[in-house]
Amino acid sequence: MRIGIIGVGGIAKAIVEGLCGLADPPRVLLSPRGAAVGAELAARFDTAAVCASNQEVADGADLVIIALRTEQCAEAVAGLRLRPEQVVVNVMASVGTAQLREMLGTQVPIVRAMPLQAVRERGCVTVTFPSHPDVDALFDLLGGTLPVADEAAFTVFCGLSGTMSTHYGYLTALAAWATAHGIPGDDAERFLRSLFAGIGRSLDDPDRSLAQLRDEHETPGGSNERVRLRWFEPAEPALRDVLDALLTDLRD
Repeated sequence: MRIGIIGVGGIAKAIVEGLCGLADPPRVLLSPRGAAVGAELAARFDTAAVCASNQEVADGADLVIIALRTEQCAEAVAGLRLRPEQVVVNVMASVGTAQLREMLGTQVPIVRAMPLQAVRERGCVTVTFPSHPDVDALFDLLGGTLPVADEAAFTVFCGLSGTMSTHYGYLTALAAWATAHGIPGDDAERFLRSLFAGIGRSLDDPDRSLAQLRDEHETPGGSNERVRLRWFEPAEPALRDVLDALLTDLRD
């Protein structure tokens, strides 16, 4: 399968690196948008090439991934000609299927997908809607596919993905607290990286729920329970409010 990508930003770069790192990589055609990133990818990978136009990308691809910024999308895809047998993959969180179909003026299948940066290492499940054999096969190569029932459910997963930098912000705050108490910053970061990388590996066990993992990491009256009960549980309603507001914006 030949993969075309229109819009070469961070997520598109991660997709290309994941695909081109395979033992038998597919041909990947890149749009001239994001010229510097595209040129760098084409220089690194024999199976990646930068095209002269978005139309050239579409002409040479079986599956077309659109990874543009929302404000750029309408102009960038205006007049784009697609073949009936092609599939479009929309990886833009804030552009829905109906909106993109109107921009493209086409009836070809459109699949929404939410690849994250970890597809670079082929280690992250990608949420899709609706399920499509070609799209599912593509993201299975990059860590797995999670098709969902409808676009409303897909948007909930988009909301969940909006918490990633908060995780790093939490670790940054912990390191800053330790530094304020006299710990060298490098030592604090080294410890936290090791601590949470180990915790992260426990997530690979699908036989234990997240609640079970939480309970296994604390003892009654212990330090972990104390922090969770005194800090996180009182703040949990505020987190739900933030996520609900984000979901409303994503659905508009």
